[in-house]
Amino acid sequence: MNKSSDYVGQPIFTQVLSLIDEGLIQVACKKHNSDKFSKKLSFKDHLTTMLYCIFARCTSIREVETGLDLCQGKLNHMHLKKVPARSTLSDGNKNRSSEAFGPLYQSLYQKYKHTISNSLLKQSIASKLYILDSSTISLFKAILKAAGRKRNDGKSKSGLKVHTLLKADSNMPSFKAIINF
Repeated sequence: MNKSSDYVGQPIFTQVLSLIDEGLIQVACKKHNSDKFSKKLSFKDHLTTMLYCIFARCTSIREVETGLDLCQGKLNHMHLKKVPARSTLSDGNKNRSSEAFGPLYQSLYQKYKHTISNSLLKQSIASKLYILDSSTISLFKAILKAAGRKRNDGKSKSGLKVHTLLKADSNMPSFKAIINF
């Protein structure tokens, strides 16, 4: 089997981690002395765990730990020896300066900025583009008794439907319609 860089069969998270050069991690770690007081959680493991947290959309340290526990067979793909405990991860978040991650981000941005797409619209396209938004505003029957209409079953609903047409280049409304229902 040849060693290609097609990444076939590798998890997406592993592919993302492979884009982060080990040298960049070491430079960022040394610049801010990030591993100085850390015994169990290295800077690289902390970075990997936090990136997993972002990709898995975890909202708590317990979710991060549980999610990584479920990936027990794939930890070697993430270059983790073991799942960090909640207390270890909490201590790492509390004691390690967030400024250590900034230079790493900046160096990754400088390295890959030519491959990142620019999502800004050209002015010639944006001047022709309109954005339509429809929002429902519920009204309280106790406050606005006249609002709303009676349905066939005798119940009444009350609310407003606001339709807005925006010009994409200026974000200014060009048309508004408010419908009472």
